[in-house]
Amino acid sequence: MKEITGLFKEKIWDWPGGLAWKISEKFILASIRKKYKIFISLIKPQPNDKILDIGVAPYMCLGANFLEQWYQWPEKIVALAYASPKEYKGFYEHSYKFKLIFGDGKALPFPDNYFDVVCCNAVVEHAGNFEEQKKLIYEIMRAGKRVFITTPNYWFPLDTHTLIPFAHYLPLKIRFRVYKILHRGYFADLNILNLLKLKEFLCLFPKRAKVKIIKQRFLGMVSGFIAIGELR
Repeated sequence: MKEITGLFKEKIWDWPGGLAWKISEKFILASIRKKYKIFISLIKPQPNDKILDIGVAPYMCLGANFLEQWYQWPEKIVALAYASPKEYKGFYEHSYKFKLIFGDGKALPFPDNYFDVVCCNAVVEHAGNFEEQKKLIYEIMRAGKRVFITTPNYWFPLDTHTLIPFAHYLPLKIRFRVYKILHRGYFADLNILNLLKLKEFLCLFPKRAKVKIIKQRFLGMVSGFIAIGELR
C-alpha cells in the first residue's frame, strides 16, 4: 500500500512532475502571460525605468519570474529574493542581465520613490497575517512611484498553490488537516498561505493611495486581482 501511495504521489501529485501539475501548467502559464500583457499595456514601462521585482522564485519555469524572463530591458530590473542564496545557485549558472539581491520586502533598503515601478506578483498571500501583508504593501508603495501587485482571489474555488478545490473555504483546523492528509502540509500555516478577498486586499493599501483593480477571470470566475497604483 505504501508503494502504491508513494507512486501515486510521485506520478500524480508531486510538483513539478506530477500529472496534476502538468495539466494545470498551461492554464497557469496562460494566466501569467495575461498578467505580463497587462503590465506592459497599463504600466507602459520605458527603457530607462528602474524596476524592483519582489519575491523572485529560485527557478525559471511555469512563467515564474515573468519579468526576468520576458521583459525587454532586464538590465533595469532589481530582483528581490527572500530565500537563502544557496537556493539560487542555478541563477548564477546563466548570464541573466537583472540584478539579484536578497532581503525582506517589508523592510526595503531603498529610499522613497527610488524605483519607477515596483512589481509584486503573487507574494502578498505569503506575507503572513493582515498586519504583515499591510507592511509589505506599504513598503512597496513607499519605494515605487507606480506599483503592480497581484494576488489570487480567495473566492476562486481552486487554489493553485495546493490544487485542492474548495479546501481553503473550510474552518482553519479542518483545512490544515486536509492539506496534511493530501500532502500539502507546507501550506498548513497562515504565514505561508493567507488568501485574500477583494475588500481585504484593498484595505492593505494606504488611504492616500490611488489604486485601480483589474480582475483576472477563468471560466467566467474571478481567479485573481491585479492592483495598479501610486501614492497621491
